[in-house]
Amino acid sequence: MSGSVGKPMRTTRYRPGDSVRVDDRDVAGHCRAPWYLRGQIGVISEVLGDFRDPERLAYHRPGVPRQILYKVRFKQTDLWPDYPGAARDRLEADLTENWLQAPVSAKRKAKSP
Repeated sequence: MSGSVGKPMRTTRYRPGDSVRVDDRDVAGHCRAPWYLRGQIGVISEVLGDFRDPERLAYHRPGVPRQILYKVRFKQTDLWPDYPGAARDRLEADLTENWLQAPVSAKRKAKSP
């Protein structure tokens, strides 16, 4: 799979089925990660390809370094605590690799005094 003709996709950090957390950083200006997804945990459902960075392209820059684009699936009930729909409902978002990180383990060991 490729984001443009003749450009082979580089190695991906994540694979379908991997859990990821969307980075929760503040951004001034255009970004491709919606505020309601920042800090949320989702699951990679598909690797879409290797594309020029849309956040750089928005400011008429070359869009490099290129970014791997992923389709990430989130539980609606995780995003919206009062979500009235079915528990099985999901939201999918296309997010670039620079917005994704491995989720922090919930089973952290307490520091010794």
